[in-house]
Order: sequence, then structure tokens, then C-alpha cells
Amino acid sequence: MEVRQLDLFLRVAELGSINRAASTLGLSQPALSRQIALLEQAMGAQLFTRTQGGVLLTGAGQLLSERARPLLKQFGLLKRQVGEQAAGQLTIGTPPAWRQLVVCPFIEDFAARLPGVKLRVYERLSNELHDDMSAGLLDLAFVPFRATPLQRHAQTAVVREPVVVVGRASDRLSPDKPLPITGLDGRHLVLPERPNVLRVQLEQAMARRQLNFRVAVETDAMDVCLDMARRGLGFSVVPASALSVIAGDPAFSWAPLRAQHVTWALWANEARAHSDAVVEGRRLALRSIEALVREKRWWRAEYLASATSSE
Repeated sequence: MEVRQLDLFLRVAELGSINRAASTLGLSQPALSRQIALLEQAMGAQLFTRTQGGVLLTGAGQLLSERARPLLKQFGLLKRQVGEQAAGQLTIGTPPAWRQLVVCPFIEDFAARLPGVKLRVYERLSNELHDDMSAGLLDLAFVPFRATPLQRHAQTAVVREPVVVVGRASDRLSPDKPLPITGLDGRHLVLPERPNVLRVQLEQAMARRQLNFRVAVETDAMDVCLDMARRGLGFSVVPASALSVIAGDPAFSWAPLRAQHVTWALWANEARAHSDAVVEGRRLALRSIEALVREKRWWRAEYLASATSSE
């Protein structure tokens, strides 16, 4: 159970509606519902009864509401008194495409350098990471750059990478021959569901050219996207960082999608920015990404953060 979940629970209880609470909190309704469900699971009891007009507290929910308010006030006082140093923990969110190239080496480096710090890594799609950040559940997260950052979060543009199309070997896609977006016209595609950022970007680019956008399979699992492409169910469109998963596999072919890129940003929760674990985790992550780009292990990626960001 997270303290933030109690805050969310109390807001829903106050407003009597998950939709209204989500709107005031800047969360999506599914994200807030997921947090309430996790709290109910942790408490071992149903906290709300769903009605046509909203939600009502159950007996267990009423008890939790009455007991949680003074506990949260005490926790807030304790948090201020100790300055929430929490030097022994870091929670970071990462995109699935980064698992092999960035995340696993970062975990090894972090564990070797900070053996006394507990590291929590959450792998989520970009829209899910955004919701988790809005809920205050993450210290750091790598998500696509946004023109308007979240409140209480600092955003640093870190790396810009190409978008690539992945298919079967028989599709004869070539890294040396960028595929124009017209090459996806009417083709079966295997993609994550909306509101995934890359999915939306691709849809919009094709709509501007009045191309036929056809999704054969929707899945939020990147491994499944790639496997379905290998099996010939359709092209998968992924960030170049995902190529580390299929490197050297003769069953695949791939090509960059012309003029399509993703810019990733590091988001930091300002409430935790002073924590030693967060400061060091940010430094190690940026240093690792900068090295990957400099050593050309990240295909045609461009490092964007300032030199002082990773010192």
C-alpha cells in the first residue's frame, strides 16, 4: 500500500466519483481506478460500492476514511521533520523498448555502486508512466518529451532516436533504405493501443497524408509486437532502442521509418529531487545513456542533455 493511494482514496471518497476525482487530480480514470483497486487488494476489502451516479463508501471504506486522515497528517509531519531524505530507495519508470539496451546495464551499474540502496524499476508504456508520475509514485521516469510538463516535476530532454519498422526476413527491409511512411499504406500493423505516444504519432502522420491505417493486432507487450512481426502478422513500429532485442536474429528485417523520431525526457519528482539516491540514480542513468550514444551502441541516437547533466 502506498501513502499516495490513501490520498487518492480520500479524494474519491470526498467527491463521490472516480471520474470527478480523476479530473481534479490530473489523472486518467483508468489510472485512478487501478490505484483504488490496488488499495482494495492491499486492504483485503471492498472500499466503494459502484452506483449509476458515482461511488459510495462501504463500511470498510468508511472506517478507512476515518482512520486514514489523522494517519496521513502524522505522516506529513514526520515527512517534514526528517526532510524525507529516504537515501536508501529509488523508484524509476522505464519504457519496455529500453530493457536490454539501457535498463538491465543500468541496474547492474546501480547495484554495484550503491549496494545499500533499494532500487525499484517499473516497466510501463509511456501513458502508464505518465499516470504513475501524476500519482507521485515514481522518483524518476523516462517518457517521451512533452511541451507541457507535469506540475511538481522537472523535465530534461535526454535522447532522440529513430523510429523503425520491423518485419520478417522475407520482407527485405534494410537499415540502409529508410521506408517512407507511404510504405505503411494499407499494411497490417502490430501496435500498442491508444493513447501510446508512438501509436498516436504514427496515426497522425498517416492521417495527414490520407493513408490507410490498418491495425491487425493491438498489444501493449513489445515482445509480442516483435514476435508477431516475425510471424508475418504485420509490421511492428518501435523505437530504435528495441533493436537490441532482435540484434543478430536472421528471422527479422528492419528499416528506419523516414522522418519519424522519438525524443525521450527524464522526468524527476521535485519532492524527491534532494534525495541522495535520486541524485545518484539520475547521474548514473544519464551517464549510461550518454556512453551508449557516444560509443554508437544506440542506433543513430542523439544525446540531448547538457554535459553537466551526467556529471
